[in-house]
Amino acid sequence: MVNAVIDTPPLAAVASPARGARIDVQGVSHRFPGLGSQPPLPVLADIDLTVAPGEFVALLGPSGCGKSTLLRLVAGLEPASAGQLTQDGRPITRPDPSRIVVFQDPTLYPWRTVWDNVALGLQARGVLREQRGRVDQALALVGLTEFAGAHPHALSGGMA
Repeated sequence: MVNAVIDTPPLAAVASPARGARIDVQGVSHRFPGLGSQPPLPVLADIDLTVAPGEFVALLGPSGCGKSTLLRLVAGLEPASAGQLTQDGRPITRPDPSRIVVFQDPTLYPWRTVWDNVALGLQARGVLREQRGRVDQALALVGLTEFAGAHPHALSGGMA
């Protein structure tokens, strides 16, 4: 039997710093406007949540309970009816590339090629000309280089 002593620093000393941002949801409520003479539909009521930088969080609940609505609020796609959402202490008032939403179903523009769909974010930010190589890198990373010129109807569900 061999006894060995391995001298390693504590885990905290070797771990890299957490990447990401702190998200705080404080007292957030949200209602969808009523249709016609119907009253507004309450969807979220007094939600409090803190997500630390680098933390992984899963939202679980039945269909229609407000999971997607909360994600849309955090993404800045719409404002909360009440309460406050902040990223690193700054109010979330609009979408930002640091907060993105990946939809449950593929949301591709059918008239754009695969390459053009992937390039959409860079194009919207006005940096496509300088960073077009990132589109090719992304397609290579997921094995879709040969489908860059295809339209979404030509893709399988997994490819989309």
